[in-house]
Amino acid sequence: MQTFYQLLALLGAGLIVWWMYRTIKHRPDQFNRQNLSKSFSTMGILALILIAFVAFLVMILRYA
Repeated sequence: MQTFYQLLALLGAGLIVWWMYRTIKHRPDQFNRQNLSKSFSTMGILALILIAFVAFLVMILRYA
């Protein structure tokens, strides 16, 4: 049964790679330097907010 799950994961990974290739091929302007810079900035801010939120929850649990 483990082999079945490995094959299923391999098939899923292949479908994801195919979908990404198709997306990049049809819309290459999505992945230019300016758009990626904006996306990484947004993800960085969201990551900092998430880290602060988790730290706040840990402090609540510690003092509760």
